[in-house]
Amino acid sequence: MPPDPTAGPSDDFLIAGMLGGDWAALNKLIERYDRLVRYTILRGARERCTHDPYWLESVASATWAGFVRSIQRHPDQLPKSVRAYLTAIARNQVVSALRGVPAPDDAAQSIDSFVELITATLDEPVDTLSQLELLETLRICLSELADDDRTMASQLTAITERRWLDAAAALGISESTLRSRWKRTLDRLRDCVRRKTGLSLAPGSPDDDP
Repeated sequence: MPPDPTAGPSDDFLIAGMLGGDWAALNKLIERYDRLVRYTILRGARERCTHDPYWLESVASATWAGFVRSIQRHPDQLPKSVRAYLTAIARNQVVSALRGVPAPDDAAQSIDSFVELITATLDEPVDTLSQLELLETLRICLSELADDDRTMASQLTAITERRWLDAAAALGISESTLRSRWKRTLDRLRDCVRRKTGLSLAPGSPDDDP
């Protein structure tokens, strides 16, 4: 069985340590409750989170910053339940963030289309949360690709439907060049994800598993 994240010092003890300047105590609270925070955010804005894992990261960071500020401002009014307190803060942060969400810029569209293909298959929130952690790494790997490779994403639908001629024509390249570049791009993504996480993406090939 995995270790119990609540084992060890009590929440009150860790909060007291945090107030005393022991940031290791805060790190322990984050280790204990960060997954709950992210799950709460995901439930409140699943579409936004699956579209942009960085948004989830940003709201989670804002939740913890809000938690620390609140505790420091009211050290004599500590929450009876840290779990419930963090959940409430996370929900409030979701509402605030959604009110100020800008539309994705054009430069992000090619990466987003890769991500949308993957997130379309995600179902259960807990499973989705785990996958989003991988997607954050995948998005970093995608951003490291050459611009020409990322432009292929504009024809992702045609590629995944094996309409190679249509996709190649739209990109202004030959079908053989597109197939070769697509295989090279997938290989680079797999290598990048493996280096950063130790995980492997599905093997596939440009012919049988776009």
